Amino acid sequence: GVEGGPPALPALPSRPRLAASLGGLPCGLQMGCSQGKNNGPGQSPGLNVQDSASSTARSTIEAKIVLLGDSGVGKSSLALRFCQGRFNPYHEVTIGAAFLQQIVRLRDGSQLKLHVWDTGGQERFRAMTHLYYRDAAGAVIVYDCTDAHSQASVMYWVHELKSKGPDGCQMAVAANKSDVETKAVDAKQMKAYCDENKLLFVETSAKTGENVGHLFESLAARVASGLGR
Repeated sequence: GVEGGPPALPALPSRPRLAASLGGLPCGLQMGCSQGKNNGPGQSPGLNVQDSASSTARSTIEAKIVLLGDSGVGKSSLALRFCQGRFNPYHEVTIGAAFLQQIVRLRDGSQLKLHVWDTGGQERFRAMTHLYYRDAAGAVIVYDCTDAHSQASVMYWVHELKSKGPDGCQMAVAANKSDVETKAVDAKQMKAYCDENKLLFVETSAKTGENVGHLFESLAARVASGLGR
């Protein structure tokens, strides 16, 4: 995680200008992506994660994705797996927010650059989290499927985004740590809740990479559709 207090946020474009550049972020948040092709199984058909260093800017649109959920559910690990294709079992707790990028190629051949914001999940940071999800085109709400208490935050964040979030923000729910055999949360019940609220639901494992690519690519497809792509 990024140490210290909450970072000073740059001025972000309004909802109609999501295709504009989101550059100019503080150096402390520029964690960057060096690779992005090793995202585990379960990639969506018609979508292809690209190496951000080798992709061109031609036909590229940009969108902000924010990760929400309790501390310790694996938000940072999901972002790291998606953007850099790796897993760090000793990842430090995120303080404030961290920032990574990844490019997804859409079915029409255009590219969607995702600005992935990983937020700290500690209770004391909830009051300022709206600073990170403002102007977000999409949100991934993460819970730990081995921790029954963490699922309560899913309902909290869904309500928060629907009542205070930007219009048209696409939401996905990630049941993380699916590689652990013993589960404390009923995936069928959570999927039913997500279906009822028109949310994506994906069981993921940041450790093995299972469905991580599928999670972000499916959300990217919805985001792109919302942007008229």
